[in-house]
Amino acid sequence: MVSKAVKCTTCRIRQAVYYRRESGEKLCLQCLEKSIVRQVKHEINKWKMLEPHDTIGFLIPIETLLISIPAFKIMFIIERKYATKLFLIKPKELKGIVPDVEKVVEYQLPRRPKTIIELLRLERVEAAKISNKHGINKIIVPHTLEFEATYFLMNILEFNFEALSDLNPKIYSEKYGVFFTKPFRKVKSYEILLYGYLKGLLSEVHFSSIISKYFTFNNCCKLGKYLDYIVTLGKGHFELLISTLKMSELFIEKILPEYGFRRSCLLCGALVKNRLCNVCSTLYFNA
Repeated sequence: MVSKAVKCTTCRIRQAVYYRRESGEKLCLQCLEKSIVRQVKHEINKWKMLEPHDTIGFLIPIETLLISIPAFKIMFIIERKYATKLFLIKPKELKGIVPDVEKVVEYQLPRRPKTIIELLRLERVEAAKISNKHGINKIIVPHTLEFEATYFLMNILEFNFEALSDLNPKIYSEKYGVFFTKPFRKVKSYEILLYGYLKGLLSEVHFSSIISKYFTFNNCCKLGKYLDYIVTLGKGHFELLISTLKMSELFIEKILPEYGFRRSCLLCGALVKNRLCNVCSTLYFNA
């Protein structure tokens, strides 16, 4: 946040509400919104994540509930300029949601995940199941920069290479014919949260019961340990977070195939050595 006396360095008219340290910009709420929209559009175009006539599902993941609400607002702004259809895919227990949502579908995990890796993959499979019924061919997963960098750091330090393909900008579920995309992967979490707070998008959202139902203390504690480090690092060295994200792309493209991860899991789309990942083979194949 910045002083009320400071004007936005972009429009030079409105009062600034946010100081972007890495660029020196002081942004008003409207220019902050436009800046986030540009970042998201850039990722969409770079990775060819969406097409003008797609039927899009916007997933509200349990691990990033608060961030997802303002992220959906940003996606709503982008989507309304195209001939696409936009669905909101939310956890069944989530009460209260952003306004102007007509197409809403709900998912529910079959059990409490034991790890954050299992959580991400169960969410993708359950969202893909529902999407298939509604003709949705693309699903947006609104993971932001800090989450992606944290997930990479955690799994690299624990030598869990099999989990790294969850960071792929585009993931394909062959069973359900659905692509998962991450257009918010270079957006800072604080910026999207500040935008949501100033827009008043978070006041009616109730999610504590979802966290307690699906997120164990061990999951929160383990992820939080790495997240604290990444957030602290990002405050003074934003370029290192971008470098970490680029490194994850290198691992997915070059390193994982060397370890035999060349195929996509039939259900969740993660890179695997066989046809199913450990999570999907345990939960869905034996069901």
